[in-house]
Amino acid sequence: RACAAAARRGGPAMNVAMAGSGAGAAQPQVSPAEMLIAEMKGMADCFARMTTSCYSKCIANVKEEKLAVGEQLCVDRCVSKYMDVHAKVGTELQGAMAGAQAAAAAPEAAE
Repeated sequence: RACAAAARRGGPAMNVAMAGSGAGAAQPQVSPAEMLIAEMKGMADCFARMTTSCYSKCIANVKEEKLAVGEQLCVDRCVSKYMDVHAKVGTELQGAMAGAQAAAAAPEAAE
């Protein structure tokens, strides 16, 4: 959920696209289709990174078709922490972008 929420808020894909515009540059219009594509890419990237990270930390080797209890607990904690951090980073980035946009708009309003 946090990956999806971060993507909807303007997750990594949107932040990178917006960061490239200068302070005085006009914000480009983004179509709903482009926003959906960016959201899907952000969610896929989040899931892939989380899977790789938690698998390497929690699963030493694959001997059986099911995870051991310790592996399950480790994966649960890892996913929970990853999602919490991802949500916090997304919130901070969103706040930073809003602050940058407000700062860029203030000099324009004074003119």
